[in-house]
Amino acid sequence: MTTMRASSIAKSCGAVVLYAVAAALVLFSFAMTVEADNPAAFPGRRDNDGAFGALLCVGIAALSAAVAVTSLSRRLLSKVVCAAIILVCVYRVVGVAGQL
Repeated sequence: MTTMRASSIAKSCGAVVLYAVAAALVLFSFAMTVEADNPAAFPGRRDNDGAFGALLCVGIAALSAAVAVTSLSRRLLSKVVCAAIILVCVYRVVGVAGQL
């Protein structure tokens, strides 16, 4: 195996890990705001910091997807996956904006 081939495989594996982290963070951002989305299910007054955590998760997910897109050589597939993650992040930010 040549050095370039090993480097390409390492970059691809790294990008897959970054995309997995980005997807997990987006899903985690949905889980963080369950209480804010349905306040009647959680009686009592509580500080609601879930929206800030969701924005943090979405920001890190977008950054992770952007880093993954720059490290891959298969540009089209990587751009499609990155665009999908970014669109979900934008949807999440719009959904959380009213809770800030």
